[in-house]
Amino acid sequence: MENAITAALSKQIVLSRALDIAANNIANQTTAGFKAEQARFSEFVSNIAGDSDEDKTVSLVHDLDSYTDFSAGGIQATHAPLDFAIDGEGFFAVQTDAGLRYTRDGHFEVSSYGELVDRNGSPVLDDAGATVLIDPEAGPVLLSTDGELQQNSAPIARLGVFSFDNVGSLRRTGFNKFASDDTPVAATGAQIRQGFVEISNVSPVKAMTEMIDILRAYESAAQIIETSSELSRNAVRTLTEAA
Repeated sequence: MENAITAALSKQIVLSRALDIAANNIANQTTAGFKAEQARFSEFVSNIAGDSDEDKTVSLVHDLDSYTDFSAGGIQATHAPLDFAIDGEGFFAVQTDAGLRYTRDGHFEVSSYGELVDRNGSPVLDDAGATVLIDPEAGPVLLSTDGELQQNSAPIARLGVFSFDNVGSLRRTGFNKFASDDTPVAATGAQIRQGFVEISNVSPVKAMTEMIDILRAYESAAQIIETSSELSRNAVRTLTEAA
């Protein structure tokens, strides 16, 4: 009975983590460029002393880590001149107070200082790692066929798109951004589309189904704990009455 409670408790712990992940995915299903997070679990067999061979080991669920699904989301038209979507592999680079960060969210705007910034006010970088400056008096920003940003037919910058040999090196840092200790390279083969954003790759139906399955599994584990606890209480009561 104690083994059953231990196993059920371990399951509840990891299901709680999985529930947090599923809830975050659902909350960001409309966030531009958001990448779904998935939990990765493994089995952990623990030796526990018991009165029989069956009681000596218990299989526990171990929360190993989580991983990010970097598959592309769809491309949605916004017709906003400072919205950009990457068609292919790669990330935009932004300079934050905490250092370089990478994102697929191309919903940009111009700051009061004339800098191209993301929705959190972090400067967006060009292909050389410099801040993109826009003159509000020089006309609309246009994206040329070769990827340059132009105003009045004059180039002002080439929006940076960077890729990593190992996307697994990217770690979430919040605000729909990632950091990496690896050095990125210029993304080849990727195209930037102006007036579009990449939508989240979260499938609403799949995410809701996963959450329902997690809640049912959590309730099942809770029932096992309650049943095992009741059996233990009955056993103690029986022994007490017999004494």
